[in-house]
Amino acid sequence: GYKEKIVDIREEILRKRRAGKLPGDTTSVLKAWWQAHSKWPYPTEEDKARLVQETGLQLKQINNWFINQRKRNWHTNPSTSTALKTKRK
Repeated sequence: GYKEKIVDIREEILRKRRAGKLPGDTTSVLKAWWQAHSKWPYPTEEDKARLVQETGLQLKQINNWFINQRKRNWHTNPSTSTALKTKRK
């Protein structure tokens, strides 16, 4: 009944609280790859497999890190990005 649902919700909250930043040594490996491939930061499947081995992360975590990194830090053409921002307003 209710007790089981409360336990489930509590476990979910604790899981989410544990989620967060990746360890520094892990991100340094990912950032090193990012720096080396800054013009086109899309790792191949082989690159991703190697990064999984080097970092101990899951493939999904690697993929998400690169998606977030590109959204936050990759500016291919500044004039295009400002044009897009202007259109959104």
